Amino acid sequence: MSKYKDVVVTLSKKHPETGETVPAGHTYVIGVLGNKKKWYEIDSQLLNGLSNDDLQKELFKLLHPQTHH
Repeated sequence: MSKYKDVVVTLSKKHPETGETVPAGHTYVIGVLGNKKKWYEIDSQLLNGLSNDDLQKELFKLLHPQTHH
């Protein structure tokens, strides 16, 4: 079973697919878990207040969504 700690986090100023530069003051948070890759854009100021754990947990939700029936 995957855990959020398994997510590899990378920060980028370029879009992971298009290579376009992120808008000023923003950063892409990219997460890789196995062969899956997801990302989201965040205000760079907010990023300063977050730990790597926080980023891993957020990306894990994107990479490994829980199904609710």
